[in-house]
Amino acid sequence: MADPFVHLHVASGYSLQYGASHTHVLVERAAEQEMDALALTDRDGTYGAVRFVKAAMAARIRPILGVDLAFASSSTGGFETALVPRASSTIGVPEKARSTPRIGRILAAIAALTNRTAP
Repeated sequence: MADPFVHLHVASGYSLQYGASHTHVLVERAAEQEMDALALTDRDGTYGAVRFVKAAMAARIRPILGVDLAFASSSTGGFETALVPRASSTIGVPEKARSTPRIGRILAAIAALTNRTAP
């Protein structure tokens, strides 16, 4: 019987300092637990998305893509640069699969607003 629990906050090794496993290993572990879905929420981007989706589809696990977006407010109410330690983060997981491409546009807009050049 499939496990009804779905991990919605999972970082891959593409998220420096936040995840260590390759995307195919994450999928293999989910398959071993008979999970029918798994999310990938890499830090500040969708770095492992393509490999994750390919591995998940091959294992017949429904891939869910999201992002762990870090942010910190400055004293002026704006955002700090990526070089400043961040205070918090939020997880974004689209409600519908067709919303997934919007993640990239949202990340690009945030990068433009915050003058980010690196995650």
